[in-house]
Amino acid sequence: MKKSLALTLAGGMVIGSVALASAGSYGSAGCGLGSLIFKDEPGAVQIFAATTNGTFGNQTFGITSGTLNCGKAVIKSENGKAAEFAAANMDNLARDIAQGKGESLDAFAELMNVPAAQQDAFNQKLQQNFDKIFTSDKVVAAQVVDTVSQLTAVN
Repeated sequence: MKKSLALTLAGGMVIGSVALASAGSYGSAGCGLGSLIFKDEPGAVQIFAATTNGTFGNQTFGITSGTLNCGKAVIKSENGKAAEFAAANMDNLARDIAQGKGESLDAFAELMNVPAAQQDAFNQKLQQNFDKIFTSDKVVAAQVVDTVSQLTAVN
């Protein structure tokens, strides 16, 4: 057991150090941890890169955050914490916005730095503009946060 734990830790250290390496180009498997480990080696090596990305579930994170050799971040919102929350709680947030109340909406409002005294107005504004915020079932968190920011901006 100690041997397998040591191997796991060693593997984690190697993966961690590779993830910190400078970003370069990537092959047909796309960006992600696999692209950092296997670079843009052609052929069957890309299967290992894709498997690594899939096993660790890191490609979406890399694309969203702009890390792991994935270029610029998709989350362009000024409020990254709110965008991360929205991404992790999209269904609950959509439900709460549609209802104009709920725990997810309360947490989201706090991450958007909405003062407690203005939260009811914030919730109502989002509820009234639900269709502008959730334009399709493919909307991404950054778009949700950016739209909410635009709708609630003080002019």
